[in-house]
Amino acid sequence: MLVGDFVEDYEVMVPFQMSYNRMPPRFIMVLFCMIPLFSFNATGQDSVQARIIFDRTGQVHPWSNLGMNDDPDNFQFAIVTDRTGGHRAGVFMDAIRKINLLQPEFVMSVGDLIEGYTTDKKEIRREWDEFNGYIDSLDMPFFYVPGNHDYINPEMAAIWKDLYGPSYYHFIYKDVLFLCLNSEEAMRGSDLGGIEKPQFEYVKKVLAENRDVRWTLVFMHQPLWLYDNTGYWKDIEALLEKRRHTVFVGHKHHYVKYERNNGKYIMLATTGGTSSLRGPNFGEFDHVAWVTMTDKGPVLANLILQGIWDENVVTENLQLMTSREYIRIDPVISDNGTYRGGTFSVRISNDEDYPMRIALKFDAHPVLVPEVIEYQKQIEPNSVEVLDIPINVIRPVSIDKLSPITLYSHILFILESGREIDLNSSYGLLPVERRMVRPATSEIIVDGRMNEWSGYPYKCNSLSPRTGDKDGYTGDFDASYEFNMSWDDQYLYLALSIWDDKVVSGWTNTFWNQDAVRLLLDARPFRESANGRGNDAAGDFLRIEFALPATKIAPVLFRDEANLPEGLLVKAKKTLQGADVEIGIPMEYIEKMNGKDWEEFRLNMAYLDYDGDGSQTILWWRPEWGSASNFVGSGMFFRENH
Repeated sequence: MLVGDFVEDYEVMVPFQMSYNRMPPRFIMVLFCMIPLFSFNATGQDSVQARIIFDRTGQVHPWSNLGMNDDPDNFQFAIVTDRTGGHRAGVFMDAIRKINLLQPEFVMSVGDLIEGYTTDKKEIRREWDEFNGYIDSLDMPFFYVPGNHDYINPEMAAIWKDLYGPSYYHFIYKDVLFLCLNSEEAMRGSDLGGIEKPQFEYVKKVLAENRDVRWTLVFMHQPLWLYDNTGYWKDIEALLEKRRHTVFVGHKHHYVKYERNNGKYIMLATTGGTSSLRGPNFGEFDHVAWVTMTDKGPVLANLILQGIWDENVVTENLQLMTSREYIRIDPVISDNGTYRGGTFSVRISNDEDYPMRIALKFDAHPVLVPEVIEYQKQIEPNSVEVLDIPINVIRPVSIDKLSPITLYSHILFILESGREIDLNSSYGLLPVERRMVRPATSEIIVDGRMNEWSGYPYKCNSLSPRTGDKDGYTGDFDASYEFNMSWDDQYLYLALSIWDDKVVSGWTNTFWNQDAVRLLLDARPFRESANGRGNDAAGDFLRIEFALPATKIAPVLFRDEANLPEGLLVKAKKTLQGADVEIGIPMEYIEKMNGKDWEEFRLNMAYLDYDGDGSQTILWWRPEWGSASNFVGSGMFFRENH
């Protein structure tokens, strides 16, 4: 049975049951492929003895027992997870080849199958044609589930309906109910999924009509239990609570198993989507989930390219353990732009119930000389160690001419099971210049006209040691920018002047095929923001991304507009040399993160220069927070009061 607005029913022979109407030709073709595949083992009446000839003479035998694991009601299927959100070429097709080697009965998905995020219908269909080319290589049926990259605007929703029909549906196979839901139907984007009322009523009806199935499996893209404002999802959970069920999702690009609502909720990692690939301890790997359905529930094996792990590859507790920041560093603040030496405070917090073994070591540096080169210690459970490290300088030097000194850390925990949790990281240390943000002396109108600004003291220099050389970039005449900031009780204002020899823009382009601006604001208190690495865009910092207007005065094109704070102002004007942009970030957001008496924030920005050659050149003002060249406190600004 498919979504509730379908009127006719069509019953397929047991053990596979499904109803449909107005089903697209591709889906019908897949369905007919299923009939012989799913019906070959319907009886299972033969005994073990009838199929195996063996010698029972003697008192002992070279086998443990003859209770063969051949229950005809058991079956196996595979699940692929996020292919996109920054796909890596070749990974998904490699997974398809390996699935064909494994020969499951069918393959499920949890969305983010194409890159999407465009209104260009020709491009959307091209991406689906590319993806379906991979699926055509499968030896078995494939079930589509939409992710935010597949179903983010009305154009993509219409093409989904044209290609695949319903965006949520269900089927029954060997007395197991498969619920394939659309967490993206409101089209609000990443981390803002939900279930609308029509879908809830459909699920409610399906569950009522199938009370006695032996298990219920739910497939959707976003882990809705992690969010608020998810529509009717909590109502669906209430319906699932008293039945045997398991939920599979993707979206976050790392694996976590949750135990909640009397069931197991599995958040899968990636099958080609962007990932740091730090391995099982972090839940970051490319995999195919292999599910064997038994009367006791689904048995899950994660088939990783480098090996096979069971469902406990990362538990919720282990995820928390590997994602914590155990080291926080307070940088030295310079008031005059010159460094004459100072003391960096390194705070080591062991928040676990296991002893922490830690080793710190500084890399060599031509100018900076730390008084402590190496440090090793065991930090007891739930305790804190503060290490003050003076870093001297051979001679006074301008901060602008300094490169960071690197501090390497190695942390080791040994669990009761003997499993070792190794956490390696590095920190760039550099004195931070005290940059002041002055209050506005007159009213600022965010209109992109720049009348209120007398100059732009901060300039991108993409060939500097801090940002690094960029492939395909030929200097400031190719693209660059400068900016200024101010504030009042209502807004933090930012004025950005861009020059670019070739501005590429247009609403029909994908976000990655035009010029764009990326602004990061971490407004948390000093120690948290200074040590931020850009890992949690939803919780730790604000990420504003928009493409430039195609005409002299036009709205900007936001990426993930639903994640932006209410009241945000962005106006851009195309100019002869490039573009002028004014931004007003509501002071309410900064006060929420740091209180009304906020004293500082951390800021970074980038210009994404697209010259029509297939990729954007990203010009950061300061090193990207998640990069190896990042240093503690880069881009800090301090409040100057009236």
